[in-house]
Amino acid sequence: MSNQSKKGSFWLSATRAQARDTGMALVLVCLLAAWFTANRTWLGVGILLLVLDMTWPSAFKVPAKLWLGLAHALGTVMSKLLLSVVFFTVLTPMGLLRRAMGKDSMQVRRFKSGPESVFRERGHTFTAADIETPY
Repeated sequence: MSNQSKKGSFWLSATRAQARDTGMALVLVCLLAAWFTANRTWLGVGILLLVLDMTWPSAFKVPAKLWLGLAHALGTVMSKLLLSVVFFTVLTPMGLLRRAMGKDSMQVRRFKSGPESVFRERGHTFTAADIETPY
């Protein structure tokens, strides 16, 4: 049994609170549509959705499942996309600039030049003060 099926998939179920919140979001969309289009039909639809949300919030379980599934998919894709953009626009040029300046913080050239280790020897005996204030 996979870890996702143990916890319950967002595609399979939505809680009553999530359904209620989705209903309220739909009411808000209708009210905004009524405001920006000056079409009173949206106001009536919004009022009907509000009454339905207040009396039977479980009616919005299917839209909640769809909305939460879309939000999860977008979050998965966008996080990878944004992290890739940051990596290639910030970190890659910084690494290339450091290499062009001859910086070698990890001592890779020294490690490859011979068999000796590049680890620092630390002959420090730790005391209680080191543990109390590690930084």
